[in-house]
Amino acid sequence: CKNKENWIKAMESEMNSLVKNKTWELVNATDKMKSIPSKWVYKLKTNPDGSIDKFKARLVVKGCNQREGIDYRQTFSPVARLSTVRLLLSVAASQRMHLKQFDVSTAFLYGELDETVYMEQPEGYSDGSSKVCKLKKSLYGLKQAPRCWNKRIASFLIQHGFKVSEADPCLYVRNNNGEIILLALYVDDGIVAATDLSDLNLFISQIEAEFEITVK
Repeated sequence: CKNKENWIKAMESEMNSLVKNKTWELVNATDKMKSIPSKWVYKLKTNPDGSIDKFKARLVVKGCNQREGIDYRQTFSPVARLSTVRLLLSVAASQRMHLKQFDVSTAFLYGELDETVYMEQPEGYSDGSSKVCKLKKSLYGLKQAPRCWNKRIASFLIQHGFKVSEADPCLYVRNNNGEIILLALYVDDGIVAATDLSDLNLFISQIEAEFEITVK
């Protein structure tokens, strides 16, 4: 089909990310196991002028096959309110703070699973055996994936001196000897405002060392 090679490269890139993050391990299947199927989702990203920017392939678990209480328990994950983002930008403007925005690539793959979940080997990448994938990290499509990611990034931020705002669970504040950083999270996107540029750059380097991000 048209652009076949590009889609294959996109799938290879996705598989490389999954392997790099040690998303699963292959285990022998038993009669008591129920493995969840997966599927490939393809998206063509374009530039403002309509030209092709990127071929994106993502492996997604068919979460509709999950069983509550077995494959997942809690699924709720907070996101920053629009009013919080507006307030952060307003404060940053009035205080002349430095701003940066970032998004985390394959964010859900960083989440640690609390439940034991088995997935069928991905189409086109099976080793030919009857083994199944025992998931070690959350994967797109899992009902609990957003929650797992939120717990992961929250833990990282708290370890680096941030405190969760009482007004919004997705607004984090750090006050380091009067140098303040505000961070609003919307799933895998973050807006950061800081009173000191060097402090901001240091934080960005810290998050880059932990996650694969794109800074804007």
